[in-house]
Amino acid sequence: MESRKSKPHGMSSDKASRVKVRGHRKEFLFEDVIDGLVQKGTGKPDVISRYGQWFSVKGGSEKSGGEGRDGRIQVFLYNKENFEDPSFPGGTQIVEIFNCFPPTKAEYESNKTEVKAKISEKMKVLKDYLSIPHNLGSFLDRVFFDRQVNFFVVYHDEIFYVFAKNEVWNVFMNNLVVGNSSGDSGSQKVTLSYGSYFAEIEMRTSEGKYPSMFMPMNKKVMMKLLTDKITQKKELKHNLWLYGEAIKSYKYDKKKL
Repeated sequence: MESRKSKPHGMSSDKASRVKVRGHRKEFLFEDVIDGLVQKGTGKPDVISRYGQWFSVKGGSEKSGGEGRDGRIQVFLYNKENFEDPSFPGGTQIVEIFNCFPPTKAEYESNKTEVKAKISEKMKVLKDYLSIPHNLGSFLDRVFFDRQVNFFVVYHDEIFYVFAKNEVWNVFMNNLVVGNSSGDSGSQKVTLSYGSYFAEIEMRTSEGKYPSMFMPMNKKVMMKLLTDKITQKKELKHNLWLYGEAIKSYKYDKKKL
């Protein structure tokens, strides 16, 4: 039987540039919608309103053969140093995964089977850690928000969906199922599911990213989870919808509507 070959995960420089521009455009679109201000830099809070409220804005990346609404959102792409912070939830377990890799990519390529077997065992340990709801909640809070924000915003089907950050955190913590992927080389990923694929935590070994940890998320499934569990909504504008606790906590000038 012919062995299956994995598709390369690397993103071309042109595609990476397009994705970056698309993300930035969504920030500026949202800035106009709420009369706010885009905060430049790499921090996760993207926009601040005139009332001092912070918004983390997520769009969708490109997906081969699909539209933006079916695309993936990159939650993070970190190297080992990011997880060496003692306050990083799950950092100890993740550093152990990084420690499975030899110093160079060439050494990894020549010992790939052995290295992947070690990674598989460590991914199971990380899965067990994240299977505890409190640990999962702390981890997701760190990788999604990193610092204080008030709202989680998703740009989907040309509408900005606004959720209260703490409500999103609780929905994720209490409804996602943690597991491991399966394959010929063992459990190489930690999976988060809500009926189907929600997100994956995996290692990247492409040139320039050896090794790094990557967490892509399925935007469509994420939106289904949030709107299944947070059902109350208010259409403030044709392109700005508030959900759940955000209906009361979002501050705006009613005279301008």
